[in-house]
Amino acid sequence: MKDGMTLWRTRVSAYWNEAIRYLRLIGNSGFLFTVYVLIIIGSYYYSLLLDWLPPTFPALWIFVFVFGHFLTRSGVRTFVKQGDVVFLLPYESKLGDYFRASKWYSIALQSGVLVLVLVVLSPFFNQYLTEEAGPILYVLLMIIISKVWNVFASWEEQRFQHPAERQSHFLLRAFINLVFTFLLFSGAHILLILSIFILKVLLFIFYYSKIAKKFTLKWEHLLDVERGMLLFFYRIANAFTDVPQLRNKVRERRYLNWFLQSTKPSPTVYHYLFARTFIRANDYAGIYLRLTLISAVILIALPSGWLQLAVFLLFMHMIVGQLSTIWYHYDTHGLIDIYPVDQQVKIDALTQLSFRLLLITMALQFGVLLVTSTWIIAALTLIIGVFYSYVGSHTLIHKRRK
Repeated sequence: MKDGMTLWRTRVSAYWNEAIRYLRLIGNSGFLFTVYVLIIIGSYYYSLLLDWLPPTFPALWIFVFVFGHFLTRSGVRTFVKQGDVVFLLPYESKLGDYFRASKWYSIALQSGVLVLVLVVLSPFFNQYLTEEAGPILYVLLMIIISKVWNVFASWEEQRFQHPAERQSHFLLRAFINLVFTFLLFSGAHILLILSIFILKVLLFIFYYSKIAKKFTLKWEHLLDVERGMLLFFYRIANAFTDVPQLRNKVRERRYLNWFLQSTKPSPTVYHYLFARTFIRANDYAGIYLRLTLISAVILIALPSGWLQLAVFLLFMHMIVGQLSTIWYHYDTHGLIDIYPVDQQVKIDALTQLSFRLLLITMALQFGVLLVTSTWIIAALTLIIGVFYSYVGSHTLIHKRRK
């Protein structure tokens, strides 16, 4: 349908125009420099890891579960909007080209992710699996063909009303994909691999295609899937700039209420408000905890030396960037503007909150390095960490929010 394809192209173009603007902001934020440094460091220790691993390392199972996971998770970007439930529902039978384009669009993007994952794991593949599995291009071709089937099958599963039905079909595809990836990476005969493809084709012809004839699309579920995919991107962009489209989610998180006790002696409402926002709103606390824990794991894995100190500072800098976004959280709440407080009070509240959180991160990393590294590196981490916590919370975080 020509109108359906026109609508699809319009929505894809609008999404990418918006996404490119956010990607430019991310690229100009200094985040890419951090990624480059981590890639350089990681590539060096990647080669050391390969030399250190024994010949009996179970690389096969890593490939089976990793690619089984990526094949099974095959959601479809439909770009549907809330108003479509009313305005496009009567034209569902005429939107075949629209949804077909969405499926091939999803296949292209997800195949790109598979290529990237295979490239990253290619040193493992060349060292452990290339003799059994064969050329890496052959493996990639088989995986992409399987991805096509998964996307088309996943699309038909969206027609079920109950989540339990969708989940059971998801588990069925997961089992088939695990068997397929095991045969592929273990170097099974081509006839066995072809038998899996034949099974998938028969399943689609005699089962999944009948689902399409029996059930209509569940538009509310499609909206939920689309919101989840958009939210994933917006959360990443929100770490670098304000994202008005990001809907605020509030979680009670009573287990973190102890953190609020430190704000009670604070002189203004913003001290308490920012602390409550950090704990309950969006994913501020979750991102902070993940960055802290990931940095601790990396510090444990790295050999004792100055590199640990550099990684520690990189993650502290990333945490400052995350905390700076709390400043904008209430920009769209008009009631906040009637608070009889000065702008400097709000600045001081963000400074105090970030200073305490940076000190907590520094204390954890100091404890890790005290056990895994030399006392010199641990002592320097303590000294530099306290200094950076002060500078980061009093100066750097306010430059980032500007």
